Amino acid sequence: MSFKSFAKLTLVSIFLIIVAGSVVRMTGSGMGCPDWPKCFGLVIPPTSVAQIEWQPGGTFVQGQMIIYQEKLWSATLSFVSTESYNSSNWTLYTKHDYAAFNPAHTWTEYVNRLIGAISGVLTLIMLLMSFRYWQTARKIVYLSALVVLLMAFQGWLGAIVVYSVLLPVKITIHMLMALLIVAIMLYLITEIPNDPKSTKLPYDNRLSKMVVFALISTVAQVILGTQVRQLVDVVSKSLDFGQRNLWLELVGNPFIIHRSFAIILVIVNGLIFLRNYKFNLGFTLPKYILAIIFIEVFSGIVLSYMDMMALMQPIHMVAASVLFTLHTALYFQLRKLKTT
Repeated sequence: MSFKSFAKLTLVSIFLIIVAGSVVRMTGSGMGCPDWPKCFGLVIPPTSVAQIEWQPGGTFVQGQMIIYQEKLWSATLSFVSTESYNSSNWTLYTKHDYAAFNPAHTWTEYVNRLIGAISGVLTLIMLLMSFRYWQTARKIVYLSALVVLLMAFQGWLGAIVVYSVLLPVKITIHMLMALLIVAIMLYLITEIPNDPKSTKLPYDNRLSKMVVFALISTVAQVILGTQVRQLVDVVSKSLDFGQRNLWLELVGNPFIIHRSFAIILVIVNGLIFLRNYKFNLGFTLPKYILAIIFIEVFSGIVLSYMDMMALMQPIHMVAASVLFTLHTALYFQLRKLKTT
């Protein structure tokens, strides 16, 4: 496999983390694994409540966690329990006080972490493969190394999110870091030397400015969207997750701004598509951007008028991430054309 093909595969794996993360957020599975990087102290997470409860004659391994008296405890050594609970075998987990078990949430979060681990391995392999460009395009090696470092930092952020018991601002930072890694991957792929026989598209300065504006607008909209989501979480909890028809109404102005800002995105992306088509510039990404804008707007309308339908929440979030990815890819494509 060529380096460019492997880099694209790695990019897909990184994007799958965003998809998995959106599902985790939609299902409320973020605390499905209360510790990190293991899950209840295990490499393979529990499937039943019996595995995380103390019981006489039970076999426990060092580091394994249980819920006892509504608190998390970690085994200090491997042992078989006697007929009575021995507190000396356990140490209280103090990073947070969240103690609950839902097997569906646990395995949803576990799959999310598994995808992240696979993606991390792929970035390491990509770094090793990049050294073929050490003499000809050293920037590829540096960018590959940067991706590995940021993936490690992202993993650390994931742990911080868990330890904070899903503090909203830390979830937002975690999401934005994922988009930054995607952007750097796109830049890396753009910088890989092309086949000399490949067709060169024309550089268009006005289109480039439109794309920059669209990219900035998309990032702003993502940030606004995450703020709305945070407020929806607060409102829904205050209503005991009932009266869904009131959630967005009670969010108030942040939601109105987010909804109104979507109009700007529709207009600017429509202009990008029209300019590419009118002047026959030959770029393929604008038509995909327009299609994603349609999905984003449609899912947003459904969320607004169908009481925050759960299924549409990850679709809306993933569509925004895809839109950011397409804008960034088109920007780097135009930037490359300008400098060559």
